[in-house]
Amino acid sequence: MLTFFSQLIKSPIGRHLTLSIVLFSSVITLITTAYQLISDYRNDVVRIDRVFSNMEKVNLDVLAASIWVIDERLINTQLNGLIQLPDINYISIKDDSGQAWNAGVQKQEHSLDKTFPLIYKSPTESINVGTLEIQVDVDAIYQRLYDKAIIILLSNGIKTFLVAGFILFLVWFNITKHLDKLSQYCNNIDLDQEYEPLQFARQEKIDEFKQVADSINSMQVQLRSSFGALKKSKTELQTALEDRERLLKLERSYKEELARQVKERTIELEQSLSALKRAQQVLVEQEKMAALGGLVSGVAHEINTPIGICLTAASAQLSHIEELIDLIHSDQATLDEINEILNEYQESCELIVRNITKASSLIQKFKTIAIDRSHEEHQPCNLSQQLHEILESTLIMHSQVNAVTEISVEPTLNIQTNISLLNQIVSNILSNAFTHAFQGREDNLIHISATVDEESILISIQNNGLEIPADVAEHMFEPFFTTNRNKGGTGLGLSAAFNAATLLKGTMSYRADSKLGGPQFDIKFPYTQCEPTVLNGQQDFYI
Repeated sequence: MLTFFSQLIKSPIGRHLTLSIVLFSSVITLITTAYQLISDYRNDVVRIDRVFSNMEKVNLDVLAASIWVIDERLINTQLNGLIQLPDINYISIKDDSGQAWNAGVQKQEHSLDKTFPLIYKSPTESINVGTLEIQVDVDAIYQRLYDKAIIILLSNGIKTFLVAGFILFLVWFNITKHLDKLSQYCNNIDLDQEYEPLQFARQEKIDEFKQVADSINSMQVQLRSSFGALKKSKTELQTALEDRERLLKLERSYKEELARQVKERTIELEQSLSALKRAQQVLVEQEKMAALGGLVSGVAHEINTPIGICLTAASAQLSHIEELIDLIHSDQATLDEINEILNEYQESCELIVRNITKASSLIQKFKTIAIDRSHEEHQPCNLSQQLHEILESTLIMHSQVNAVTEISVEPTLNIQTNISLLNQIVSNILSNAFTHAFQGREDNLIHISATVDEESILISIQNNGLEIPADVAEHMFEPFFTTNRNKGGTGLGLSAAFNAATLLKGTMSYRADSKLGGPQFDIKFPYTQCEPTVLNGQQDFYI
């Protein structure tokens, strides 16, 4: 028993369970006691009301008759009988003349008073002969209720104590001592010691404690197995760490050797890259010279015609001048002959002026293409006019190829950009089309369009020429990639155009299917729009 109380005091479960049982039982006891006391109080009140009702029915007429005949002996007898009723402590009878008869002791508080009129009923009328006053002692009722409450609370408290003690004993016997056994067993588990299964000191039966014991024993078996594997893994890990240290040392030596080789290869690559850049510069210069040579050849061919016409016209003028001189010095000269020679002379002058103007225009366009301004600052230009000049210069270079050209650009679109880079981009794309897309074809078409938004301008160049194979399109922007190397191609045209677009802080892209059916190149770059007054006030920067 001492062990039970010791376990109960030390066990939090026992303390909580005891407190819960006592509190719950106390609440139930208070509720039932209050209900029973209220019920008893109501019964006492009903009983008193019943006494008052019986007095009103039985005693009032007798008392009224006794007062009518003034029979004091009968009145006192009735008073003594009424005063003996339960809880009645005072009775007073008064007649209409002021005479009074009393029994008991009257209280000033904690009482219930009731007054009845005394009416004597004669054969002819009812006469009020006095009053009956009855006082009930409420303290007596309260005292009985208090005594009863004490008895009920004591009996329920004793019963609650006995039931709680019995329940706590059962809890200790069936649960608490086994939990204590389980706690001690778990605290004493040592994986380095010999395995001893958990067993409770009780009869063997299948319940929750049996399941807990089996689970803990199974867990401990698994834990010991895992612990053994962990110890084995620890040993293997130590061995692996030692191997890792050896591998790290070997890796460091390999890295040092690799770094030395990379350094040597880097020096070799830098030397190769330097040689490649020098070769690229040479090829670029050769490409420029080849393009310039083609341009010069085309310009020379185009200029040769107007210059020849001018030479012929000038020779004709010399002969006309000699005829005019001879005619003037002769005596047979007429005005009609002189006018005829002057008209022929005027026609020759007009022919010379037209062809000299045409040659001057061709030379002006040649200068536009030939001069390198890749490092110039952005300058204003009319985009439509600039594209027309680039197209005309390209047609001069490829006069042997026939093509119908169209430019769809707003005539009033004036922009400020690097004109040299723009010329390089457009002329290289057009030259690529004439060189590759239009070879061996007729009915060639080229369409150039430009659209603008708030920040950039998009120039699209499309043609109806031959399709570019996919394997070629994949590498055509790479330097030195060409399919025409056996004919002198260097593979720098589209690469130079792509680089120029990048220098304009823009992009250059390719589409295989344009509206004309052939390839399409899109150049997009930021621009600044300028006013026509700025453009008109600009000096001729092509001279």
